[in-house]
Amino acid sequence: MPIAEMHLTDHKTVGLQYFATAIAFLLVGFLLMLVLRWQLAWPAAPMPGIVAALVGGANAPGGYMAPEFYNQLVAMHGTIMIFLAVVPLLTGAFGNYLVPLQIGARDMAYPRLNATSYWTYLVAGVVMVASFFVEGGAADSGWTAYPPLAILATRGQDFWLVGIFLLGVSAMLNSINVIATVIQLRAPGLRFMQLPFFVWTQLIAALLLLAFPSLQAAGLLQLMDRLAGTSFFLPSGLVVNGVPMTGVSGDGNALLWQHLFWFLGHPEVYVLILPAIGIVSEIIVRQTGRPLWGYRAMVWSLLFLGVISTIVWAHHMFLTGMGTTLGAFFQVTTMIVSIPSVVLVTSLMLSLWGSSIQFTTPMLFALAFLPMFGIGRLTGLPLGLAASDVILHDTWYVVGHFHFLVAPGTLFAIFGGIYYWFPKVTGRALNHTLGMVHFWGSLATMTAIFLPMFTLGLRGVNRRLYDAGMSYAHAQGTLGVQEHMTWAAVALGMFQLPFLVNIVWSLRRDTPVDDAYRFDRPRVTGPVPWTDEPRPDSRTTNVRLGMWLFLSSEAMFFGSLFSACVLLRTGAATWADPGDWLPAPALVVMTALLLVTSGVTRRLIWVSTGAGVMFLVMKGLELSRMLDAGLHPAVNLTIACWFVLTGAHWLHVAGGVCANVWVARSATRLGAAHVAERFHAVRLYWMFVDVVWVAILVSFLI
Repeated sequence: MPIAEMHLTDHKTVGLQYFATAIAFLLVGFLLMLVLRWQLAWPAAPMPGIVAALVGGANAPGGYMAPEFYNQLVAMHGTIMIFLAVVPLLTGAFGNYLVPLQIGARDMAYPRLNATSYWTYLVAGVVMVASFFVEGGAADSGWTAYPPLAILATRGQDFWLVGIFLLGVSAMLNSINVIATVIQLRAPGLRFMQLPFFVWTQLIAALLLLAFPSLQAAGLLQLMDRLAGTSFFLPSGLVVNGVPMTGVSGDGNALLWQHLFWFLGHPEVYVLILPAIGIVSEIIVRQTGRPLWGYRAMVWSLLFLGVISTIVWAHHMFLTGMGTTLGAFFQVTTMIVSIPSVVLVTSLMLSLWGSSIQFTTPMLFALAFLPMFGIGRLTGLPLGLAASDVILHDTWYVVGHFHFLVAPGTLFAIFGGIYYWFPKVTGRALNHTLGMVHFWGSLATMTAIFLPMFTLGLRGVNRRLYDAGMSYAHAQGTLGVQEHMTWAAVALGMFQLPFLVNIVWSLRRDTPVDDAYRFDRPRVTGPVPWTDEPRPDSRTTNVRLGMWLFLSSEAMFFGSLFSACVLLRTGAATWADPGDWLPAPALVVMTALLLVTSGVTRRLIWVSTGAGVMFLVMKGLELSRMLDAGLHPAVNLTIACWFVLTGAHWLHVAGGVCANVWVARSATRLGAAHVAERFHAVRLYWMFVDVVWVAILVSFLI
């Protein structure tokens, strides 16, 4: 399709926007890595003049990097590479562009939401990068943002938290779109076990991203700790720099953040890996001319991997003092989660067995992915066992393990996908010679960077040492290795230049490839199917499925908040009696108003809207009364939990009121069937809001 004919909501346009933006963030993350690698290689030497001038005197006094700025580089490098570069490339760029084409759909199920997901992602990235320019600099508590350090950090941490929340919104919209597109818009007669394996990987990754609200909930609680003086993550008796911390109510739990973070953080690893395996499978199938060996086994492995990856998060927390029984459970599940990965890699290798392999540039990247991914998986096994993890945790071994999965692993799959689909997307072929230089140079330099990290970790060198261990006797023999790794990183950057030159030069060439390599198809006009009536095999409409997926995401968000409050309540020294400050008559009236809102019909739409507005007013007055009485969130954990839960619920009621107005306005210009579907979706939403409100009341009154 010519660029001029593309719309801002077209799935190809959104996919290309994701691609360009994610590549830009990938470059930013790589540059941050080069700066911090300089500090690790030559910690006692001043930075190069031009680099010191760029980072500023506050970050490099006298040309020497400040430890605080080093922490910012580490935190933002990890954040940008994972959340703003690799995941958007795999799910946003490749997913948006290719999934509709591979299932015979003309577009994503919700084109406007698709565009909204991209712009939300872009705003989140800009907010995060802008934190470098605020007072105190960017977030400096690591990409995991562990409290209490993150709560005591500079203003840049607020930007980080806002960015994470927006990224969660973007991920939710994109995930809902992918799931609904695959279920509802696949070509008639295309059964699930006939889907391309690439589509399966995108579908499972989208399902895993629905766990993002757990991190959003954690981010909201941390933001409250930082801005409202609450103590969700601040325990009693906290001492900072030898001085007891005052002005906080205490009773918080710093480990609560780790549980909420890693509940998303571990499935997020598979959001990186699974689409990469899908890309590699696509390349192997097309360039060997053979189907995947064990396709059904691979699909079932994907499904099993998606389920079990959500119950192994605490193997990141063996050092937190969990009991042996709980530790044994997470050790066993961690070993089990490795089995599907073995099935996937084995099937890909057997697909190559006996085939006629064409050693094109994309095929080389796909072949290199297999051993690199294998190294990453094998080196992760000792980290899943408590006995060895106690020794290796927070050492360079962990960095090497993770980077073999993401850098020469996932990034090689991404490069392979770019080389493979570039002719199909643009009609231009990339130069093979430049591609070979890019591949062999990247393979050699990435191995030189990440393989020595295992040696450093086995020697006990901590990964968060600003001076690379120069002040520790056991790390003296490793300082020279840091220099070699830094020069390899510089060489890696140089070997990306042929890749960039290849893209620019190929786009400027006048001779296109044969049209058979193009993806373009005649544009299908008309409404998106299955909007007004159910699809026969799924027995639902796009509108209803989208609402159910949205509510499942919101259930994860409120479930995370409820779980946090329950954990805090069980561990708190005291828990205030809500009967002393909750106005029972007002709560009864507000509950009745909410029950009215759920009766949304075309005739009663304005009655429902009025009830929602009255609830908002009454709830606002109740919170105002509490603040006037000195019952603000920083008083104790009980009131803090009430403010957070009811505040989040208040925003959802406001969203429901806006939805009522939108549906009422659209009812005058849409067909009866379409309007009926929208009213049904809004009723589902109000029922969910009512259930959440009742759950809040019950949890505080029992």
